[in-house]
Amino acid sequence: MNFNRYILLALVIAFPFKAHSQDIKFIGSAFIDGKGSDLSGLPTALLEDNLSPANGLNGFGSALAYTGFQNRYVLLADRGPNKIEYKGGEDLDNTTSYQTRFQTFDIQVSEDISKSTGFRLDMKMSGTILFKNSANEQYIGLSKAYQSAGTINRRLDPEGIRIAPDGSVWISDEYGPHILHFDQFGHEIEKLDVPEEVTIANPAPNAKVEMQNNKRGRVTNRGAEGIALTPDGHFLVVAMQSPLIQDGGLKGLNSRLLIYDLKNKTNKPKQFIYQLDDTKMAISEILAVDNNRFLVNERDGVAGPTGRKYLYLIDINQNPMPTELSNAGYGTSPSQNLPETSLPQGIVALQKSLFADIGNILNNAERNGLTVYANSRGLPDKFEGYSWGPALPNGDNLLLASNDNDFETLDTGFPNYVFAFAIPQSKLSGVIVNQLMPGVTFQP
Repeated sequence: MNFNRYILLALVIAFPFKAHSQDIKFIGSAFIDGKGSDLSGLPTALLEDNLSPANGLNGFGSALAYTGFQNRYVLLADRGPNKIEYKGGEDLDNTTSYQTRFQTFDIQVSEDISKSTGFRLDMKMSGTILFKNSANEQYIGLSKAYQSAGTINRRLDPEGIRIAPDGSVWISDEYGPHILHFDQFGHEIEKLDVPEEVTIANPAPNAKVEMQNNKRGRVTNRGAEGIALTPDGHFLVVAMQSPLIQDGGLKGLNSRLLIYDLKNKTNKPKQFIYQLDDTKMAISEILAVDNNRFLVNERDGVAGPTGRKYLYLIDINQNPMPTELSNAGYGTSPSQNLPETSLPQGIVALQKSLFADIGNILNNAERNGLTVYANSRGLPDKFEGYSWGPALPNGDNLLLASNDNDFETLDTGFPNYVFAFAIPQSKLSGVIVNQLMPGVTFQP
């Protein structure tokens, strides 16, 4: 089978590229329609929804990360298709036994004087890796596959991915939540402890039942969403998508970032408050700029011209320093829950500044006559992946973004997009792009 025929390339004609402008520029997009097959070696047999093939090349934009090897990137699929109702599936939130995985792509942005932007975007699939747990069992997206007496957890909803300097892979899981470490071939290496106040005590295969039976921990389907790794490989930052149940849940604004010291993995992670713009917003990704600064992807779930897709810049070493919640006692007892929308006296949240209105940048490009989208609905609803890439020839930083299309297709909804942006040094200097240690490759 010729897999390349499923790679549909959208090369855009954009405004002239100006090397010294401070504006963030959209320089190209590519998409895959969601109808192809991946390289997992799985059969074409349909999953429980009787629609989605087990080996479908679709739904892989939940996270995006540069490997540091040549022009290779990883793109992460989440727990699999669950929009289609099927018999018996209502008790499982219509999840399936989709074998969780990431896809590898070679993505290159190169100079091309024939294009108005001066750049060309090429994207080619190179591999598929399936996730296995510590017992070498396949992780699946089925909501009832959680750990019970005498079993090891098999349910996984991977939402964030980053590549460590040694070529290993870190994953944030929305189900547990779990913070998992794999080798680059998908075999689990270790699992980091998650603070008790973040986990739920009573998992269930149905979201309604699960929420009724838990008073603390992550909100169902709003768990560990984004993950960032500092360029030195020292700290892992996990972003909760929304506030915890005890902090107001979907009525709250005070979400949390967990910061793990990977040189002292037995230490509890530090916790800081990140305040959402409003209750319709959520965190879908976090990306390290350097060892202290991060871009936070805060978005709503609205498609088209009114959708809000923002990147905020934060600095962990801000002044005044953000309050470390564990030391302040929050999360350890009901009387120490965070308020829904305000901050307790003396508690300092992370300061954020708007870095980019990604939705506005893309919509303006479309309004100016450029071919940005392949679908009629325009701006995708779920921007969930961001990654730096190798610097552009003129010195600008390359930023790539991907969307979670919920395993739809170009015919039924959104395809799988990758959008490319040029970020001038004058807009954001000091970006450190992920690098592998000498002698390490990424060729699963």
